[in-house]
Amino acid sequence: MTAATACGGGDEEQTTMGPGASLKCASSGKNAFATYGADAFVAVNKAIFAEVTAELTANGQTNLGDSFSRVTDFATFEGRLAAFLVFAYGGPTSITYTDGKTYEGVQDMRAAHAGMNITSAQYDYFVANIIVPALTKSGVPMGDVSSCFAPLVVDASVKASMVGQ
Repeated sequence: MTAATACGGGDEEQTTMGPGASLKCASSGKNAFATYGADAFVAVNKAIFAEVTAELTANGQTNLGDSFSRVTDFATFEGRLAAFLVFAYGGPTSITYTDGKTYEGVQDMRAAHAGMNITSAQYDYFVANIIVPALTKSGVPMGDVSSCFAPLVVDASVKASMVGQ
């Protein structure tokens, strides 16, 4: 049984592509979703939440700020992040997550981060100390982290859509 499934699959052509869909993994020459699939993205997503929990337990809000303390529905937050990651890296526009609910991957990042006041330092810390370890602990080799995951999260326009909102 798969942990996440693509919606609108079959022979339908996807007309909306995420910003990282054209990035090619060093290991396969394909985008991250084509290389790893939905189940791997779910594993990475769960690892991200485990890393955030460990960070907040160890250091409180020192490095990540209070962004995560504002989340009131973690199940929905987790499902929406998984859907965004799947879409952003070349997957379908929506997924059915492990909770059985369908989440849309196409999201307005400025609106999603409005009022969080994420700083550049917090964003950079999140990428380097939460996302990268979540990827590598989930079995993604550093060559693929560098080639098909990192370019999106270090892109200035992507960062600007989340920082200072």
